[in-house]
Amino acid sequence: MRPWLSRTLIVAAAFSACWLGALWYWRSTTRMPDTGDIVIWLLLMPLFLLLVLWAGRKIIAAVSARSAAAAAVAAATASQAAAAPVPNAAQPAALVVLAGALNMPHGDNVHTLSESLRSRQANLQLDPTLLDGRGYPILSGRADSVDILAQQETMDEWLQLHHPDHVLDDEQWRALALGSVVASELAFELGPHPALPAYLDALQAGKATPPLPTLQLVLLLPTEWNAAQRAVAADWLRTIVELHGWPQAHVATVLADAGADVAAGPLALVDTLAGRAQRAGQPFLCMLMACGSRIGEGSVEAWAEQFILLDSRNPNGRVPGEGAAGVLLADRAQGTLFDAPDAALLYPAASGARASSADGRGRIDSALITQQATDLLASAGIAASTVTLVSADSDARASRVGETLGMATNLLPDLDPVDQVVTVAGSCGDAGDATLLAALVLAQHHVRSGAGAALCVSNLDPVQRSVALLGPQPAPQLSPQPVSLAA
Repeated sequence: MRPWLSRTLIVAAAFSACWLGALWYWRSTTRMPDTGDIVIWLLLMPLFLLLVLWAGRKIIAAVSARSAAAAAVAAATASQAAAAPVPNAAQPAALVVLAGALNMPHGDNVHTLSESLRSRQANLQLDPTLLDGRGYPILSGRADSVDILAQQETMDEWLQLHHPDHVLDDEQWRALALGSVVASELAFELGPHPALPAYLDALQAGKATPPLPTLQLVLLLPTEWNAAQRAVAADWLRTIVELHGWPQAHVATVLADAGADVAAGPLALVDTLAGRAQRAGQPFLCMLMACGSRIGEGSVEAWAEQFILLDSRNPNGRVPGEGAAGVLLADRAQGTLFDAPDAALLYPAASGARASSADGRGRIDSALITQQATDLLASAGIAASTVTLVSADSDARASRVGETLGMATNLLPDLDPVDQVVTVAGSCGDAGDATLLAALVLAQHHVRSGAGAALCVSNLDPVQRSVALLGPQPAPQLSPQPVSLAA
C-alpha cells in the first residue's frame, strides 16, 4: 500500500474511534457535552492516540535497528574471519594488458572512439531500415564501416573447405566483419614475442621446437547464436590468429558459453584462467575478444516480444548495437618479454550479484559497485585520487547510468562526470560482451597514455556486476651503482 494512503487511513481510524466512542458515551448517559468535552474527546484524544502510535512505532524501529546492527556486526566479523587469506596461498596476480583493439560505432579504433565519447559527439541515431512492431523507426548503434559482401567474399573459399553447410544470417556476417578486424590487430601484436622466430625456424627446419606459450583464445560470442554458428565464428577467428604467424599447435580456443565463471562475467573468466595457469606453473598469454551485432530484424523482433526494446511503447528499453573489441593479456613474466613498459596492469576483478534486478522499480542503488571499487583500490594499494577515468558498458537508462555516476560521485568526488565518465552502450548501443570489452579497451588506452588509473564497470546486466581496476606498471627499481674512489 502507498505510504500516504496508509497514513490517511490511520488518522481517519483514530478520529473515527474517538468520535464514535464519545457519541456513544454521551448518548448512553444522556449527558449534554460542553465545549471542554468536545475539545478533549473530539480533538485532543485522537491527537493523543496518534502520538502514542507514532512513539510506539519509533521505539519498535529503534529496537529492530539495534538488533539488525548487532547481527550485521556479527556477520561482518564472521565474513572477515572466513575471508582471511590462508598463509602461503597463491593469490591471483595482476595481468599486463599488452594491446587493445575495438571496432565500434563512432570509432573503428580506440583513439577515435575515445575522442568521440569525450566530446559527446557519439550519439545514437534512428536506424535507416529497422522498425518496431508499429512501424516506427528505432534508435540503434549501427557501424557504418560494415561491409557484408566483402566479408562473404573473404570467407567464401575458407567456408567451402571447412564449413560448407554453414547458415549465417546478416547479423552474424556483420559481427564477423567487425570481429575480423579486431582479431587481426591483436594477432599482429603477438609478433614481437622473442620466442616466436626461433620456434618458427625450428619448425620449418624439422628440428625440435623451443618452448612457446600456448595462446588462450577466449571468445565471447552472442548466446543467441546456435552451436553451428558459434563454431564457424570460432574457427574463423582462430584461423586469423594462425595466419598472422602464431602456430596452430599453440592456440587453445576457449568458447565461453556455460558455467559459473561465464555467468559472473568475462573479467571473472579471465581471472579463473590466469589462476589455473599460475597454479600449474605455466605461462599465461590470452587473447580475450568479443563480437556481436543486434542490427537485424531478428534481434529487434526478439527484443520487442520480450518487451525490452526501446520503442514508442517502452521508453525504458534497450537500444540494439553492434561491435567488436578485445585485449591481449599476459602474466608479468610474459609481459616483460614484449618490452612494453607503458602497458597497463589489470588487477583481479571484483564480481558479484545485486540482491534485486536493476530493471525493477525502486531507487538507484550504486552500493555494490562502490564497494567493489573500494575493495579493488585497497587491495591494489592505489589511491582513489589517482583514478582519472571510469569507463562502463552502461546504457542511457537511468538505472544504469545513475548507478555508474553514483559510484563515481561517492568514491571519486574530484572526478568530472562529464569528461571523465564514459558509457559505451549509451552512445553505441547494446552489443553484449563486446560493449564491456570496448569499455576495457578504453580504460587500458587511458592508462597507457599516462593519464592515471582507470576503473572499468560492467552494469549492463540486470543483476550481475563487475568492476576492474587498471593502473600503470610500477617504475623499475634501480640498484645503486658503486661509487668509484679512483682518481
